[in-house]
Amino acid sequence: MVSESQSVFEVKDGSIAFGGNQALDEVSFAMEKGQLIGLIGPNGSGKTTLLNATSGIYPLNSGAISFEGNRIEKEPPHRIARAGVARTFQIARIFPHMTTLENMLAPGFAVRDGGKETRVTLIRRAKEYLDFLDIADFADEQAGDLSGGQHMLLQFARALMLKPRLMLLDEPFGGIHPLLIERILERIRDLRDQGIDFIVVSHDLPTIMGLATRIVVLANGKVIADGTPGEVREDPGVIEAYLGV
Repeated sequence: MVSESQSVFEVKDGSIAFGGNQALDEVSFAMEKGQLIGLIGPNGSGKTTLLNATSGIYPLNSGAISFEGNRIEKEPPHRIARAGVARTFQIARIFPHMTTLENMLAPGFAVRDGGKETRVTLIRRAKEYLDFLDIADFADEQAGDLSGGQHMLLQFARALMLKPRLMLLDEPFGGIHPLLIERILERIRDLRDQGIDFIVVSHDLPTIMGLATRIVVLANGKVIADGTPGEVREDPGVIEAYLGV
């Protein structure tokens, strides 16, 4: 990986086009340690595309993405994950025919300190994360039998097995019970206190405005606003993008 920026995370002039659709159009912003960025915008604005580019799923057509001073936009997903960037998806990606605990071990084996962690150690760590997210009681159950909200908690726990320093969460509050949303919010705050940074995509504006320290707004693949929740809430361009007025 090529060393470049000293920000925790930076995207510089990032662009991606799918055919005639410009999904990202010279997107640029940098993230400092300790920030929790809410990434918002109308449907089709490029939010998930940016997470996909950051996690190595889509290559940029042009521009650069850096994590902890190292360029990552040309790295494959497994190397980006091992570097410390974890990702969750809007539709939880789990192994439904494996137990909840077995789901946890898959990413654990992928990054177990160069093979130094034993299976016993991985199982202990997996159970700690399941307990942290209040789903330890389901460790031996088939993951496919869990509820949709529990699937979201499981993929969150699986991401923690990668020992991330930056977590990219795509719609973590979508379609789940308000009590589970509160649990996820509490855990995000706990992890932030432990030094993990977050970029969170969400359409739940009241929730993300209350959680994030900074809001970045995309529309038509471009950054149209970047500031505190209060600043962004009053931005005329944001109001127009969401309300069309």
